[in-house]
Amino acid sequence: MTSDLYVWMFLPGEYRPVVAGRLSLSLTPAGRVGRFVYGKSYLSNKNAIPIDPVALPTHGNIEPFLSLGGYPGAIMDSCPDRWGIKVINRLLGEQPYPDGYILLNDPGRVGCLAFSTSADTPPEELASREFELEDLLRASQLIERNQAVDDELLRALHPGTGGARPKCNITDKEAVWIAKFPSADDPVQISTPRLEHASMTLAKLCGINAAETRLLSVNGSDICLVRRFDRVVKSDGIARLGYLSARTVFNSDPDFQRFKIASYARLSRWLSRFGTSPDGRAELYRRMVFNCSVRNTDDHELNHGLVFDPQCGYVLSPAFDIVPQMVPHRIYHHAMMTGETAAGTFDNMLSACAAFGLEKDQAVQIIYEIQSLIKSHWQDVFYECGCGEEEIRYLERYFSPVPLTGD
Repeated sequence: MTSDLYVWMFLPGEYRPVVAGRLSLSLTPAGRVGRFVYGKSYLSNKNAIPIDPVALPTHGNIEPFLSLGGYPGAIMDSCPDRWGIKVINRLLGEQPYPDGYILLNDPGRVGCLAFSTSADTPPEELASREFELEDLLRASQLIERNQAVDDELLRALHPGTGGARPKCNITDKEAVWIAKFPSADDPVQISTPRLEHASMTLAKLCGINAAETRLLSVNGSDICLVRRFDRVVKSDGIARLGYLSARTVFNSDPDFQRFKIASYARLSRWLSRFGTSPDGRAELYRRMVFNCSVRNTDDHELNHGLVFDPQCGYVLSPAFDIVPQMVPHRIYHHAMMTGETAAGTFDNMLSACAAFGLEKDQAVQIIYEIQSLIKSHWQDVFYECGCGEEEIRYLERYFSPVPLTGD
C-alpha cells in the first residue's frame, strides 16, 4: 500500500504556498518507509530553499525515511501535539495518525509548511472568526472538562500549535503570540503561566536569547503570551519562517538512529550542518546550564529548535518553554543528556563542554555566572512578575545552587 502527501511551502516573504514536493509512504514488512522528491517546478524556482538542508537537500540524494513512521522530521514538526490532537478530535473526531492531523492545515502550526493530497489542490487552511481572549480561555477550560464547545471556537483555538498545554494564537500589529492558558493539571501553589513568564524573564537577565513574553490577567486567570519567532507581521500580511525541532536534527544523525539518545552535546555538534554559527553552540550551553539551574527538566527535543533566517540559514531559535518542574528532588535528571548522564550537576555539565567548543575554564565561568545571577536576582524578578511572599518561599528550593556531583 502506498499513499502520497503533497508538501507545500510558504517561501520567505510570500503569503501563498507553492508545492514543494511529494512524500510517498509505503507499507513494507519492515514497517512504513517514506520517500520524498521535490517537484521540478519547485527546483526551478530561483527562490526555492530546502525544507531541511540536511535530510531534504534540494541538490543531492535524499535517503528513504524509516524512523518517525516514515515521515521526515521536518514534516512531523508540523503535526499537532497533545493539546492540538485533543481539540481536533473534538472538532472532527479521531483522525489517522499522523497524516490526518498533518492534513488539517491550521495557520497556527509551527514553521512554513502546508499539505494536501494533490499537487493540483492547494491546502485549505482552517479558518474562524476572531474571539475575545476570555472566550478562548473559557473554551479551553470546557475542553479540559470534556464539556461542549462551539465548533467555531474550536477552530479559533488553532489546534495545529504544538505542545501539551491549553493555548491558542492571537495577533496584534506587532507580532503573533501564543496565549498559554492555565491547566486543570497545574500545581495549586503557583500560577504556571506566571511561573513561565517569570522564568523566561530571568533567562533573559542571565544572557539567554529567550522569546519575549507578557503576562495578562483575564477574569482572574493568568495567561502567558509568548511571541512567535517563526512569524513576521508586516503591513500586507504575516510571513512564515521555517522551523526544525531538535528531534528533526537528531534524526539526521545515523548514530541517533541506532541508540536514540538525545543530548545537548549531540545537538551542539550538529548545529553547524544546518548553518548555525559557533556562537549558537555557546548559547546552547548557556541554556543547558540555565535549565539545570532552574530545574526545568521538561527540556526535551521538541522544546529546542532552529528557525530559518533569510540572511544566513537556520539558526538556534530563541529559547522557549522554560518552566521549573514542581517536584522536589536532590538531583534532577533532564529530558536530554546534560553531559555523561542526564543529571543536572556541576560536574556533569562540565563533562560535556568540549562538544560546545568550550574550554573547561570557559564552561566553569558560564556556570558560575548563571548561578550567581540567579542567586542575586531571581526573587526580585519573581516579585516584579507578581509573585507573593508565600510563592517565593515555595519556589526557593528550585532556585538553590545545583549540586556539585550526583554522589
